[in-house]
Amino acid sequence: MAVDIHLEIPKEPVSTSRERIQDLINQGLVTKDELLDMLRSMQEIRAFEETVYNLYREGKIKGASHLSAGQEAVPVGAIAAITEKDLISSTHRGHGHCGAIGNLHAKTEEQRQEHWNRMMAELMGKVTGYCKGRGGSMHIADVEHGNLGATGIVGGNIPVATGAALAETLKGTGAVVLCFFGDGAANTGAFHESLNMGSTLLGGLPVVYICENNMYGMSVPFHHKSVELAGRASNIEHVAQRAAAYGIPGVIVDGMDVLAVKRVVKEAVERARRGLGPTLIEAKCYRWYGHSFSDQRAYRTREEERQWRERCPIETLKRRLVEEGIFSQDEVDAVIQKANATIEEATRFGFESPYPDPARVLDDVYAPRDEAAWQQQKKEEEQLRARVRPAEQAVLEAAFAEAPPDAKLVLPRVDRETAKEIEKRFGMPVIPYVQAIVEAQREEMRRDERVFIMGEDVGIYGGAYAATRGLIEEFGPRRVIDTAISEAAVAGAAVGAAMRGTRPIAEIMYIDFATIASDQIVHNMCHNRYMFGGKTKVPAVIRTEGGVGRSFAATHSESLEAWFLHIPGIYIVMPSTPYDAKGLLKAAIREENPVMFIEHKALYSGVMGPVPTEEYVIPLGVADVKRPGTDVTIVAYSRMLHFAMHAARILERDGISAEVVDPRTLHPLDLETLCNSLRKTGRLITVSEGYPRCGVGPEIVRQMMEYRFADGWTGFDCLDAPPICLSGKDCPIPMSPPLEEVAVPTVAEIVNAARSICG
Repeated sequence: MAVDIHLEIPKEPVSTSRERIQDLINQGLVTKDELLDMLRSMQEIRAFEETVYNLYREGKIKGASHLSAGQEAVPVGAIAAITEKDLISSTHRGHGHCGAIGNLHAKTEEQRQEHWNRMMAELMGKVTGYCKGRGGSMHIADVEHGNLGATGIVGGNIPVATGAALAETLKGTGAVVLCFFGDGAANTGAFHESLNMGSTLLGGLPVVYICENNMYGMSVPFHHKSVELAGRASNIEHVAQRAAAYGIPGVIVDGMDVLAVKRVVKEAVERARRGLGPTLIEAKCYRWYGHSFSDQRAYRTREEERQWRERCPIETLKRRLVEEGIFSQDEVDAVIQKANATIEEATRFGFESPYPDPARVLDDVYAPRDEAAWQQQKKEEEQLRARVRPAEQAVLEAAFAEAPPDAKLVLPRVDRETAKEIEKRFGMPVIPYVQAIVEAQREEMRRDERVFIMGEDVGIYGGAYAATRGLIEEFGPRRVIDTAISEAAVAGAAVGAAMRGTRPIAEIMYIDFATIASDQIVHNMCHNRYMFGGKTKVPAVIRTEGGVGRSFAATHSESLEAWFLHIPGIYIVMPSTPYDAKGLLKAAIREENPVMFIEHKALYSGVMGPVPTEEYVIPLGVADVKRPGTDVTIVAYSRMLHFAMHAARILERDGISAEVVDPRTLHPLDLETLCNSLRKTGRLITVSEGYPRCGVGPEIVRQMMEYRFADGWTGFDCLDAPPICLSGKDCPIPMSPPLEEVAVPTVAEIVNAARSICG
């Protein structure tokens, strides 16, 4: 919606230094009790940081820690402006954020002490910490109390906060998200993508972007520099000036003035709650210590540090409270003593707490599945598959009948008349792969109102390959959300939205573009559950496609599944048929863990198959023997599955019986089915389009060789010949059709590989 935006940034930051505190009380900005609590919170943060500083210097705490001493007014003032239903996201310099929001939720002295105990224990790597010691300083979170967590990636949580705000909008909760970040993050792509997204989606999202500008990223000044040889990160003086580029208000506040911070954040929160969208607030502040413990602070002068220390937010508030007669010196001193005692007790608690049990290192990487329900789904799908298989075979036979005898590759695709005939014979429609994708999304969106789609061109356009066609007409633009070309923001927003109880399907148009979003996918989507101590879930689906076949060349044709298969915390699904595509996508959308659902561009219209009309899902982690055989096992997936099926027909003429197994999901991998096949045939070939080094095929072979049967045999014991891994060539994907064709395995190569080990 159109809003009145003042593009001129005031030269002087918002400050209350010239106002009387009693007047601020009379205005309703703050109460006397709140003043004491704000003072206590700031001192608790300061004491916490100074304690951590000393413990690190003494070698009693390990890892990295980035202290926010000096910046206490920003988190305390900002969080004083929100309610318990609101949320925050934090940064690597986030002890103050965690401290302040924990205090907001603490209703008793015991709860407040427990909060600081868990914070200190987390930094010490103890099991009693907020994240069971897994996150430490840079990844501390308290998701149960609205703290969506910190991240060690600069700017990494800005998309997450934006997605959380999107979820709150879709749910209609009225909650607002405070997104904290530093001036260094204001130069990242995630910052710009997220502010653009936050200002445009659904008329503007309820998120307040708060930049703690302490003047230096690590050592490079944002703009002003006090050392001649120092560089400069930005040619503009104020981060808030960038708000104009996104059509949102930009405000500068004195970040050493806790009451001024509360005032501007309160106004921004109220604006967001009224549905008027984001505000960018720049809090000018200063960190007492260097970026980290190895920082010698050569990039700033000691005189500059002295001047800022004279503006200490804690000392300033103490002085004002006493000088203006709001509280006595004894009352102020008592608050400081209480704060210090809280941190002393937290430190004792941290030292006395145990470390995590090393045997539990794998806990919480994945949300647990309901084993009984999974087994039931597996049984039902096996029964349904037995009905589908004859119809699939009929489509394939018809396709071969129509193809020339010397065809290099025959895909299961038939004309409309043949499809209707097969449908009549077997009682299920024969549809293209892409239609199965659309149907799966439509059915799940009807079943669960938490499911929504977001990405580039997913709305009226219907997706680059028509995989969302017709959905916006049924579900509207609030559930089929077109976004800008912003892969990092799309993926990160999916994380935040999923953490807040929705089920996003984020479309990345080509898997090649997932490289742009890899920080969000890897460090937030995959890692957050584990790093936050199992206290959150990220039930998000990344829908994308890859592979060759369209002469699109290197940046639109890659098969990068091995990249993400390397990362713990995410499942990888690669369906090859319409039946599989629909059932697996429905399962992925219902999955409690993140799923990367990778389609193949050449299959959308190139493959057809029967798809039952009744409700069904294919549980993740169940392979499918597409063609039984006795002489050699060929493991192939996605488009390569069809290459393997064609090769098996040729091999049959040679008297070689090939068993073709489609894993369907690369993770979780159904090793039982794969290894049972290998035990029967004694020979193994894997086929994938991806690059050869560290590829999917060798990884499947490794896991199969290590698999142990109930009788003690291993997969390795089953081999009668060395396994063969066929993959893409060690070169970028070329555009020229004859080059593209040989850049990945061919039917002939599969045939020759089988002949070489079956002779």
